[in-house]
Amino acid sequence: MDRDLFEYEMKKAGYRTAKSRAEAMGIKLSAYHRRISGRCECSQTEIRKIADILGHELAWRIFFGKEVS
Repeated sequence: MDRDLFEYEMKKAGYRTAKSRAEAMGIKLSAYHRRISGRCECSQTEIRKIADILGHELAWRIFFGKEVS
């Protein structure tokens, strides 16, 4: 996950706080921090919710861009 891109784009979309981003993903704030820190991966449902907010192309770059070679 590209944390910087994710947070930048979510803030641009109006989700300025970690709490609001967690709510948009449908998870608790503590779970959000685990995902952002890389200790836990995002589920398909969470990725789908982000794709609905930011668009599928941008979600792909955020979640899978660094893994593609």
